[in-house]
Amino acid sequence: MTVDDEQVTDRLVRLVAIVLFLKAAGLLVLAGSAVVRPVPGRVLVVTVVLAVVMVAAAIGLLRSRRWAWPLAFVTLVADAVIIGGILRLLIDVGVALVLFQPRVRARFGMR
Repeated sequence: MTVDDEQVTDRLVRLVAIVLFLKAAGLLVLAGSAVVRPVPGRVLVVTVVLAVVMVAAAIGLLRSRRWAWPLAFVTLVADAVIIGGILRLLIDVGVALVLFQPRVRARFGMR
């Protein structure tokens, strides 16, 4: 990889990490809304766990850990399936497409 390719890959990975951090923050705000409205306990637990896993995946991606790529992908799929919503699905698909860029996959040793 050239220096330019490396910089583009860094930017793509940072973009995915930022989106994961923002999605986690949104989930934590959703969980925090349980203070003012009734939310089933199971929903609260799933929301918090999904947010924590998103943060872990984002940190792993920023540190170029091999385990972070599959964790980020599985988290995006879980977010799209469990939380739902068309906008969320579109964002998850867009981020997944970035994860599947050849240079991003190569950074994490994925073929």
